Amino acid sequence: MRKLSVFLYIICFIILVACKPGTSFKMPAETFMEELLERKPDSLAMILEEVANPLELPDADKADYAFWLTRIHQKQQRSLVNDTLILFTLDYYKKTASPRLPDAYLLAADQVNWSDVNIAGEIRLLEEALRIADQKSDTSMVREIGFRLVSLYEVPVNADKIRDLIAISKKYAGEKWDILTYSSIIRQFTWENELDSILKYTKQAMELAHRQNSDLEYGLVRSYVNLLNISGRSKEALAVLQDMESRMEVGNELKLDYISTWIGLGQLDSARTYINFWQPVFDRRHPVADIEIDILEMILEMYKNVIRTKEGKPAVINDLGISANRIMDKSRNKIKIDRERQYIQNKLLKDNLMLEIERGQLRQRILGILILIAALIFFYQRKILKKERSVRKAREQLHSHTIRLKENEAVISKNEELIRSLSVQLDESGELKQEIEQLVADNELLKQNNKTLQKDIEQYSRSMYQKDQELFAYETLIGENARLQERERFLTAQVIANTEVLNKLSKKSRYIDEVQWPGIIHAINQLFDGFSYRLHTDFPALTEEDVRYCCLIKLRLTTSVISTLTGISPSSVTKRKQRIKEKMNQQRRPAEIHKDRSLETDLWNY
Repeated sequence: MRKLSVFLYIICFIILVACKPGTSFKMPAETFMEELLERKPDSLAMILEEVANPLELPDADKADYAFWLTRIHQKQQRSLVNDTLILFTLDYYKKTASPRLPDAYLLAADQVNWSDVNIAGEIRLLEEALRIADQKSDTSMVREIGFRLVSLYEVPVNADKIRDLIAISKKYAGEKWDILTYSSIIRQFTWENELDSILKYTKQAMELAHRQNSDLEYGLVRSYVNLLNISGRSKEALAVLQDMESRMEVGNELKLDYISTWIGLGQLDSARTYINFWQPVFDRRHPVADIEIDILEMILEMYKNVIRTKEGKPAVINDLGISANRIMDKSRNKIKIDRERQYIQNKLLKDNLMLEIERGQLRQRILGILILIAALIFFYQRKILKKERSVRKAREQLHSHTIRLKENEAVISKNEELIRSLSVQLDESGELKQEIEQLVADNELLKQNNKTLQKDIEQYSRSMYQKDQELFAYETLIGENARLQERERFLTAQVIANTEVLNKLSKKSRYIDEVQWPGIIHAINQLFDGFSYRLHTDFPALTEEDVRYCCLIKLRLTTSVISTLTGISPSSVTKRKQRIKEKMNQQRRPAEIHKDRSLETDLWNY
């Protein structure tokens, strides 16, 4: 009993240690990180930023940690000044030839850009990333890096490099260029100030977008119109604008393009008409917000100054200064409001995340308690069975010795009766004396045997008394065992209530779609120690659908609820249970079959 107690204490200690939240950090799975990065970047940032000292992590974890943290900060549009650990990630990914290496180069280039260092370091990192992307023929990566490099190259210092970028863009465009390729070529020719090439490729991109019925056509047309106005071809710009208005729905922002076109054509009154169109918008604006409207007003003031200049009047600079100051003030207020909102939102997200973590820890502790209860039940039942077998054997031996003792006493009585009879018949010659002595000797031997048997009986009686005491103790344990089983059912119900996917099955019963089953089976396997895997192993005849029914029965759901969840009638559910019971009986040995026991009882105890 002492050994059993020590063993159970050890199990309790191990379980409690296992349930205690760990202090070491382990990188989550990549799929989990990608999902959080896409849906809840703030939550992922809080998880990673909780690491006290990332420099103490193993090199592999440290590299991955810096990679994900820098990506999150980039997605949140936060400063990357302090994310210098991404440079360690870059070196580590180079050594290990990681498939994330091109992305690490881009993140490192962003970090260098935020550090206000000479752009030569950023260009070097991007050029190395472009070389790797070109080796792997990664078209999307080549385009992304090309867009960034062309904005960094200076003209005419890097003219050769700009031409190399154009060549690479054409290489990956192939015979059929797409709109992104055209956009890349246009941006590259912009740095070379080749207006004719810019107009040519912008027009081709615009025509391609029109053929593809792309949403990008609207923006490309506006860019083309602005280019025509810049090059002094405002008449062509007007024709393009009018053609677009006749073909598709346009927004009010197109009126800005009309203003610059009318100014280019010298029709200043028409330009004023379009400028005055915006006056009601300014009258209705909010005194604090609407920064975009303030910017629009400043643009229109610039147009007014251009018209005044063309009419030979002096430009009014004061209005521009007032508009600029108003925009700056509102921008500062908007930043302040956004920061306050972001702080509150982050606090709520953090509180929700901590609540989820606490609920997960509670489920883990409850599962640990359930495992402990199951272990206690198993060892108690095993010890009770052992004691019962020992008591049964002692009772059998006691019964056998009692029978032998009674037989010996009968023989002694018979021998003594015979001795008395022979003693009467004994004559003086002593002819029967030897026979009488033999009988007396046999009686003595039997008496000795009886003494031995009596000692054994007394010993077994004492043993039986001790066994009875132990049985009484174990009967008490049986009662405790029953209470533990009841407690186990209660805790299991609590875990199910805290597991959303399982709680919905009984609280909000409705048909289970095929896509929902993997999550339900996974939750049941976590709760009941790989329940479906054990069923497949022990009963290969069960189909996947049979196992699903077994899982619902394991949750102690009623037949009517199961019929709702599976979309069949209650009578069909009952027939299904009978077939499952027959399949399971075919896999059992005859000694294990309990025909009178229901499938529910079998599965609840399985």
